[in-house]
Amino acid sequence: MKKNGLIIFLILILMIIKYIYIYIYMELVNKLIIFYFISTLLNNSNIKFTNPQVNKKYNSLVKRIGNPQYIEYDNDNNNIDSVKWQLPLDEFQDRFGYFYGCDMIKLHNKPSKKWHPYPAQVFVIVGKYLPVPEHLFGPLKYASETINIEQLFVPKEYADNYYKTGNKEYALVTGSCASVTISVITIQFVIDMIKKYNQVNSGYSDEQFSSEYDRRIRDYLCGKGITDPITWFKSSDFNEDSTYYIGDDKCKQK
Repeated sequence: MKKNGLIIFLILILMIIKYIYIYIYMELVNKLIIFYFISTLLNNSNIKFTNPQVNKKYNSLVKRIGNPQYIEYDNDNNNIDSVKWQLPLDEFQDRFGYFYGCDMIKLHNKPSKKWHPYPAQVFVIVGKYLPVPEHLFGPLKYASETINIEQLFVPKEYADNYYKTGNKEYALVTGSCASVTISVITIQFVIDMIKKYNQVNSGYSDEQFSSEYDRRIRDYLCGKGITDPITWFKSSDFNEDSTYYIGDDKCKQK
């Protein structure tokens, strides 16, 4: 009987220790969760652009795709210079289109400007990894100064393969404007031109590319919406409109 009583006593002690351990563990987990949310909130609140329009777009994007992976500061006064949503190149793991179809989104605090088809501010850059034939580099760049093609800073596995074989599998194609939607329309233009003119000497001119690009941007900005299908993107995912009207002064010009 004494032996059984001792065993029961030891079991009770072990159960008490177990419950104490569980209690301490759960308290620690709860504190870590609270710390994570508070630190996330504080980090997010510390990011504020001096440009109100950019700041508004930033807050909208955070609600949709979370905090950016990269933040650049102005060294002179410690203001935000830019933020970027992009998976680390060495941890990409073929997660194409991670941000609602896009591979990179960047905001600049100090907008630049573009000229055609209509003058506008530029502070949003959207990127997508695409295979781009080199014979189309010229006409694509001629089509718009907002189109850029980054060949070297791509996911590590593809950069390494290029280093070993000379085979360029993917480039980061970017479009730039003041909205994600217009930047994506620019990228879709590149996708469509690659599909149509993939072969060398397939019959095209720089002016054709430029006219086609301008037509797509005019369609969107003058109330027709996205007139060329984009199956991998929805404007609503970024709290943007699928149609827009820039005004009679531009859309009714002859």
